[in-house]
Amino acid sequence: MNIGKRDALLVVVLVALSLTWSAVAISHGTPLSRYDEWTYVDYAWKMAYGHVPVQGEDLADETLEAWSCRGMEGSIQGVYVPVCGARTEGRGIEEWPYRGENYNGFHPPLYFALAGHGGTFLASHFHTDFVTGARWISAFFVAGGVAALYLALRSWRASRRAAFAGALLALATPAVGASAGIVHNDAVTLLAGAAGVWIAARIFLDHRLGSTAPALVMVGISATRVISVGALLAVLCAVGCAVIRPESFGFSLSDRRRLLRLLLVSVLALLLVYLLWSRWQNGRRPADYVPAISGLSTVTLGEGGYDSVLASLLDGYGLTDPRSDFYLQPGVRSGVVKVWAAFLYLVYLVTPVLAIILLWSWRRHRGLVVATVAGPAAAALAVQAREIVNSAAYFRIISGRYAISTVGLHVTVLALLTDRPGWRDGFLAFAGSGYLLMLGGTLLTSVG
Repeated sequence: MNIGKRDALLVVVLVALSLTWSAVAISHGTPLSRYDEWTYVDYAWKMAYGHVPVQGEDLADETLEAWSCRGMEGSIQGVYVPVCGARTEGRGIEEWPYRGENYNGFHPPLYFALAGHGGTFLASHFHTDFVTGARWISAFFVAGGVAALYLALRSWRASRRAAFAGALLALATPAVGASAGIVHNDAVTLLAGAAGVWIAARIFLDHRLGSTAPALVMVGISATRVISVGALLAVLCAVGCAVIRPESFGFSLSDRRRLLRLLLVSVLALLLVYLLWSRWQNGRRPADYVPAISGLSTVTLGEGGYDSVLASLLDGYGLTDPRSDFYLQPGVRSGVVKVWAAFLYLVYLVTPVLAIILLWSWRRHRGLVVATVAGPAAAALAVQAREIVNSAAYFRIISGRYAISTVGLHVTVLALLTDRPGWRDGFLAFAGSGYLLMLGGTLLTSVG
C-alpha cells in the first residue's frame, strides 16, 4: 500500500485531534488517577535520575509531594492522601495509602525511561512540573498510536475515510482516552495494537511470512508493557490455526513450516524479554516480599480454583464496560462519557460476532477474524498466567482495559465491514460523535 500526501495529511489531523484531547485531559484532570498513577510517576522519576526501582521500595519524597499536592479522588482502604507539604513537614511515609510503597516495580523499563527523561526535559524547558511533563510523553505515545493505527488500517486496503474513522474511534475509546492524559504505561497499548494489526496484514493479506518483523515488534512491546502484547498474541493464535489448516487461510501446505517458525520465534521473543526482566527484578526484591496491594483485587488459587480463572477470561469482551473497564479522574469524568462508553461497549461486544458472520467467507480475512475473536481472552489469559506464576493468585475480574490493545483489531473489522458507499460516512460520523462526546463532556463538566 503506497502512502500518499492525503494519507500524510490525515495522519497529521489525527495526531492533532489526539493531542487536543490530551491537552484537555491533562489540564482538567489535575488529580492523580486511581490507576496507581503515583507508582508510575515514581518509577519514571527514578528512571530519570538513573535508578531502576524494585517492587516494594518506598516512593520518593518528590512522588509523595506530587501525590499530596495534586490530590486523588477518595481514599484507599480508608486512608486519605495527606495534605500538600506533609512530607516536607516530616509526616511519616506510612501515612500515605499502601504505606507509600511502590508495588509496580515489576513492569519493564522502556516506557518509564522515556517518560522520566522526557518529563524532566519538558518540565525544565516549559516551566511546568514533572507530572505534567511525563503526562505529555503519554500523550505523544497515544498520538503516535493513533497515527500508526491509521497506517495499519490502510495496510488492510481500507479506504482513507474508513481508516480515518477506525483510528478516530480507537482514540474515542474511554480507556485509550484515559491513558492519553496520565503517567501510565497503558499509553503504549494503542501503538502495540496498531503493530498487531500491521503484522496481521503482513501475514494474512500479503503472505509475508518472515519472522524477524513480528519478533522485533514483540520485543519492543514486551519491553514497555507485557500485557500490551495481547493483540499480537491474538494474531499468533490465528497463525497457530493457519499452521493446522493452512489452506483455510489462503496458504499452501508448503507455507506451514514458515508459519510455524514465525509463531515459535515470536513466542520465544516474548518469553526471552519477560523471563530475563522478571528474573533480574525478582532477584532484587526481598524473598518474603508481599505487595501492599495484595488481596485487594485478587484471590488465591486455593480460594477460587482454576474454573474461576477460566470463567474470568470472558470478562474482557466489550472493552469499555463503564462499570469496570476504565477510570477518569475528576475534571475529566462526565456522565456523557459513561453513556458513550455503555453504547460503545455493546458495539465492541458484537464486533467479533459480526466478524465471524460477515468476514469469514474471505480467506485472507480469516486471520483477522480469529485474532479479533481470540483477542480479549488471549490478553486475559496473559494477565492471569502472570499473576498465578508470581503469587499463586488470580484477578477476580479482568478489566477490559487489559485487553485494550485489541481495540485495533476491533476497529479494523468495523472499518472493513463499513467500507462501502454510505456506510463509511456513517462510520465516520459515529467515530466523530464519540470523539466529540469525550471532548465536549469533559469541557462541559469542567465549566459546570
